[in-house]
Amino acid sequence: MNRQQYDADIVVVGAGPSGLVCAYEAVLAGARVVNLEKRSGPTWSRAGTLYPRVLEIFRSRGVAQRLLDRAFEIQGDPISRFGVWGGMQPLNYTALDTPYPYVVMMPQIETEKVLGECLAEIGGDVRLQHEVTGLTQDADGVTVDFIDGDGVSGSLRARYVVGADGRQSSVRNILGVAFPGHEAQRIAVNVDANIELPFDHPTNSFFNDIGWGMAYPLRKGLTRFVVIDKKTMDDGRPTPPDADAALEMLRRVHGTDYGITSIHQITQFGDATYCAERLRVGWAFLVGESVRVHYPASGIGMQFCIQDAFNLGWKLGKVATGQSPAALLDSFEEERLPEIHRMLDMIRQQTALQFRFDEEANALKTYFRDKLLPLPDVNRMLCEDLSGLSARYASSGVESAVSGLRMPPIPVAGEYETALDLSTQGQFVLLDLTGADVSRMTSPHPQIALAGTIGPADHPALAGLGCVFLRPDGHVAWTSSEGLGSFDVEMLDGWLLPEDASRTAVARRS
Repeated sequence: MNRQQYDADIVVVGAGPSGLVCAYEAVLAGARVVNLEKRSGPTWSRAGTLYPRVLEIFRSRGVAQRLLDRAFEIQGDPISRFGVWGGMQPLNYTALDTPYPYVVMMPQIETEKVLGECLAEIGGDVRLQHEVTGLTQDADGVTVDFIDGDGVSGSLRARYVVGADGRQSSVRNILGVAFPGHEAQRIAVNVDANIELPFDHPTNSFFNDIGWGMAYPLRKGLTRFVVIDKKTMDDGRPTPPDADAALEMLRRVHGTDYGITSIHQITQFGDATYCAERLRVGWAFLVGESVRVHYPASGIGMQFCIQDAFNLGWKLGKVATGQSPAALLDSFEEERLPEIHRMLDMIRQQTALQFRFDEEANALKTYFRDKLLPLPDVNRMLCEDLSGLSARYASSGVESAVSGLRMPPIPVAGEYETALDLSTQGQFVLLDLTGADVSRMTSPHPQIALAGTIGPADHPALAGLGCVFLRPDGHVAWTSSEGLGSFDVEMLDGWLLPEDASRTAVARRS
């Protein structure tokens, strides 16, 4: 079928962070995307942080500074250079090789607002109060049925559909994707109180033989107090406690109710764990919480959801616009499902400690906190894992320390500051590391931008390398010990279409 016979190239079901990021990437590549969101707009939610790798992702598309500006606007000082693992401090993010060696404290609702603004500016089409009711696939694409806010039924014809519609995902359920796991066995509680953070540092956590607690700012005048109360965590409450019960938990575990007189919201969350067995069925894909549900240990849930959506979005955009072969989409599940399982293992490792408060467990936690977490190698490994900086994908060429990883943020020549900034339009990049002048060189392919370092690259992970081929997400897909002349366009099988077809795609986009 011709592209114009479809209402959209891609329908994304959901307009939370995952849905917005996926749509942004596809629209950036030139795809026609419609987001169907059953909500009337962003709503209050649990997530309250942005981690280093997610900030790098947003920087690579020119969005990070807007998010940071909004965070400073609502917080005053949203930067925390320290984090938690298993509820224990301190993790020191300043050890990371990134322009963002910290965690940004920012409510998810504000992140959604900024991402929605950015998507609208590049031509995104988000339709609120549109609930998906059906989905059918055939040889040429997918038909998505919905009911809008006025109760009127409709449908959209698209080449692909993405389910980014949360734990109760309609898309996942319609597709019949198995979602094995278990319901929550232990409960934690958030008390979002209308007071300023009563501590000097933005992240504060502790444990004792009664439970675990944490406090961090959501915005000026609004602080989140988190509590795991040993006495009540196994109660299996179907709904959050009322204000009196929540304040009693704070007094019992935190030792004080902080003088709270006004509460914005009380929510509860548990250690339920579910994971979809597949991320793709035909023309349909799943991202975000439609794929996995888990305890939000260390606040990493939304971070990995965004990274999943980023991985899928640029690939869908490239394929839907004829810039890349359809086989590229197979790599989404191949790359991200192992990362999802690795993340769930990280969650289990943390909850195994965080929800235990007996004498032996507290002795072990004290040892972790005081002896292991401060070790530089341990600290760096945990910070990289929690951030997603350790994700490594398949690559080719000369074996190197950076192969398959995201490219380190080394300085580059020309209009950009670092290697993180080279793909603002979602393009592939061939980066010379020798210091050669690439301005007079011709790209070997219309979809590949050429770039170079200011001088020979000075970074231990790049030792012995002369050039690298970067994917649109900044991961290193190919490496060579020689300069750009060693790049072989034949290795593009699976990444980009032949040169003539790619020129046609460029013309169509513009």
